[in-house]
Amino acid sequence: MLKMKSKPEVPLKPMSSVFISPGNGKLSKILMRGFDALGGIQKVVKPGQTVLIKVNLVEGHEAITGGITDVYMCETVIELLKEHCHPGRIIVGENTNVGELTKKTFDRNGYTEMCARQEVELLDFADDEFVEVAVEGALYAEVMPIPKIVLDADVFITLPLLKNHDTVCITAALKNSFGFIPDPMRRQAHRDTAIEQFVLDLNRVRTPDFAIVDGRIGMEGIAGGSHFDHPRYANRIIMGADPVAVDTVCTHIMDQNPRVRYLQWADQYGLGNCNLDYIDIYGMSLEEAKVHFMTPAEEHEERTGGKLHLVDLHSCSQCRAVAQGTLHRFTEANIANAVDIVYGPYDWDVPTDRAERCILIGDCIQERYRDLGVWIPGCPMNSNAYMDALEKLDVTCHKCADAVRAFVAKHDEEDLAFLRILAAGKTIYRGRDNAAGGLDSALIVGDCESYYAWVQKNRADTELKERGLRDTYSPDDIVYYIPGHDASIEEIEKGYETLKARKPKF
Repeated sequence: MLKMKSKPEVPLKPMSSVFISPGNGKLSKILMRGFDALGGIQKVVKPGQTVLIKVNLVEGHEAITGGITDVYMCETVIELLKEHCHPGRIIVGENTNVGELTKKTFDRNGYTEMCARQEVELLDFADDEFVEVAVEGALYAEVMPIPKIVLDADVFITLPLLKNHDTVCITAALKNSFGFIPDPMRRQAHRDTAIEQFVLDLNRVRTPDFAIVDGRIGMEGIAGGSHFDHPRYANRIIMGADPVAVDTVCTHIMDQNPRVRYLQWADQYGLGNCNLDYIDIYGMSLEEAKVHFMTPAEEHEERTGGKLHLVDLHSCSQCRAVAQGTLHRFTEANIANAVDIVYGPYDWDVPTDRAERCILIGDCIQERYRDLGVWIPGCPMNSNAYMDALEKLDVTCHKCADAVRAFVAKHDEEDLAFLRILAAGKTIYRGRDNAAGGLDSALIVGDCESYYAWVQKNRADTELKERGLRDTYSPDDIVYYIPGHDASIEEIEKGYETLKARKPKF
């Protein structure tokens, strides 16, 4: 009698291979063990080929934070390629999207000196020629502007970190390509809550040929490109020629919710495998390699003294992105009352001591839970509806927002047409002539907006330089910030008058 097998002997699609190693020991030996386990380093790069190495750098931060690619990792990869593969040309590239600060970041973190010593090229992608590539069946960007070198390179190697991300769960191999794109387009993707769609479209244009994820020091919690105060000493290195499989393995190593949409989409579009059944793992086993990373939800709870309690019922990353990503401006100081924030389709073991206030998010939340608090439908739900619910339930402090509304009520729309005003984690008012771009006048109110104010001033500084206007205007002519937790109408009036007097005439 024939016995049926539980799995076909020949897989339905090609298997992927990923190597996992502890990070202690001589780095060159670890990497060579990985290359050998995956078929050899000569399989990755052939003699005479042009190799692009994309690192992950963030202005103002160092490798010890777990937020940027260690220059020694990059140099070790270069030395191994030279020794074993004899490429014709090696280019190391990045774009921090803060103008001249990209080059300063290269200098500060040793890349300028290293690349000169290794006689390889160092490129700020903003200085390269951009090619507009049509993306057939795009999820977000029908035309993608790509640096020409990305398209011309024979081999594209990505060197990301092992990091959480407040909106897309993890950022590793696929997300690292975000650095190819000009800042205005990145910002728009953030505003449209479309980062995952953007990452998928971008990787359909050019997918990394090989990924080495440096998790010796990673970044947990909110992380992403904004918070660098939770380094995670995970002591892991993950390698592979399938970046989708590499990112999938990283998600499991970090002990994160594996329902990351852009990985699922990448699998569906044939970019790689996000199903562990189709991933052969070499080196450490997945269980041996697992190191729990604090999730963004856990950091929000920590930062607010337990007042924000996020309950993830195995959500996909769409509602999770909005539920978590809009909270990073809040701390214990500006959260007035505790709240349970619940999202996802699975069962909720409703605690007997749950918070008096509760917000339930998304179309997929089970109907039997929706009457336990304020339900916000949507897939994903609207972020403004979310912030409104937090305010109406007296979860967030809204003194600054109330002061802004009182100020707006005193003025005609014509007077405020040029202006955008932000407070309490959201845009309270936007004039008809304000497009929320880098050179649009912004009045930013309250301590919970302090980081956003810093970001806006940096963006304004970059765009002024790019337009040749830095000698005429300064970021303070465009962004006015009022610190504190209880702004007065008089302070807001002063900020308005200051911006109105300085208003650039472009």
